[in-house]
Amino acid sequence: MPAITLIFTSLVILITNAISQFVSPGLQHNRTRRYFSTRTQSTLISSSYQPLRVAFSLPANPGQRGSISGQVLLPSGQQPNFRIRVTLSGYRVASVTAYTDNKGKFTISGISDGTYNLEVQAESGPYQTVNQEVRVIYGAHPMLVITLRERSAPKQQSAGVVSASELDPELPDAARKEYEKGVQYSDKGKVEEAIERFKKAISISPKYLMAHNNLGVQYLKLGKWLEAGGEFEKAIAIDEKALNPRQNLGIALIEQQQYQRAIEHLNQAISIDSSSPVAHLYLGIASLGVNENDQAQRELMTTLSLAESKYPNAHFYLGLVHMRKGDREQAIRELKKYVDQSPNGEKVARAKQLLEKLKK
Repeated sequence: MPAITLIFTSLVILITNAISQFVSPGLQHNRTRRYFSTRTQSTLISSSYQPLRVAFSLPANPGQRGSISGQVLLPSGQQPNFRIRVTLSGYRVASVTAYTDNKGKFTISGISDGTYNLEVQAESGPYQTVNQEVRVIYGAHPMLVITLRERSAPKQQSAGVVSASELDPELPDAARKEYEKGVQYSDKGKVEEAIERFKKAISISPKYLMAHNNLGVQYLKLGKWLEAGGEFEKAIAIDEKALNPRQNLGIALIEQQQYQRAIEHLNQAISIDSSSPVAHLYLGIASLGVNENDQAQRELMTTLSLAESKYPNAHFYLGLVHMRKGDREQAIRELKKYVDQSPNGEKVARAKQLLEKLKK
């Protein structure tokens, strides 16, 4: 028993350290962090949906029957207030249809071990039909989470939604020139020079939203969280609907371990653009910071459904969520996905350490 207790204590310490390392300062740490400038020439993010394999608990005897339970979420990560049709089908198995309750939860009973297709269809609203492969395996206990997608979601920039203030045509030419010089320095990694140019742009035009946001991004690169947050707040004061400053303020607050405040701002970012994988990712991380494990899981799953290839670190944090929930097999699965998809990622060493402990 003492050995079991020691292993469990070690896992708890490792989880805590893994979370706390997210907020450690330093340039090496920040080179892999994604901050969001307000340049309109940013690379587009693809938002292809990736199927999810989920294992469910079933009796050991294949002749016995089990059940599948799950949660359907809106693109915003919120629970729907209307019923959604869920259909389970498989090879040589009659299709079974059920409906979610008014909170998006469903259960389908009387199924046996095997691989199935789960079709989720909202009969109202602008949502796509989701088809997801489900592998039922005896002995695992995860919760199936499915996030709906809007039918014709417009392409978005990696910097997010650009508001009218960010594209203000009335800006003085002198301010705009200083801003562009700042962007050039930033692209070359010359942070201090970029800071000086953005400051000059702001001195010419104090309500230059893009300059405030990008100045804040430079401070983030230097680990100056308070200064960064101050610039993002100034940008938000100019236009509260600007997405980038909201997301970046959330990141700055997470770095300071002010998780509850970060959650408030990231929720507002999602209300501006519910299809932003960035906002969902950091909302998941912040939720993990306040032990809201179910919420963290929903947000991280939404991130992966929107842009898995861009944000493999969501798998790392999902691994931490499953460790907290005591789901060893699912934790191993997510941590392995992170290592496989991001072999040079900043948290690979920590992920491998956790995997070694989990496999003992």
